Amino acid sequence: MIRSVGLTKKFGDFIAVDNINLNVNQGEIFGFLGPNGAGKTTTIKMLTGTLRPTSGSIEILGMDMKNRAIEIKRRIGVVPDEPKIYEHLKGYEFLEFIMSIYKLDKAEMKVKI
Repeated sequence: MIRSVGLTKKFGDFIAVDNINLNVNQGEIFGFLGPNGAGKTTTIKMLTGTLRPTSGSIEILGMDMKNRAIEIKRRIGVVPDEPKIYEHLKGYEFLEFIMSIYKLDKAEMKVKI
């Protein structure tokens, strides 16, 4: 489950994401559509814990992002749309690298990959 309440992100005076309330239940598929600059990527970065919101709350799998971000990141998967830093890694190597960041053991990695 994914839930946000009052999710807002400001960059200086610019409001990139303004007060989003979102609820995605288990088994549902949710997509973000909109023009460039609409806040899609910013919202996803906040929901995945790579960008801290200015205000509001995020709950993933029943856990609060503010207090349990590392645990959440161990349980979710995110594939960036432009992994430029990792352009020389094969897909499997990239997954191994990301999973090692979150300290998953090798046996668990092999099962999950």
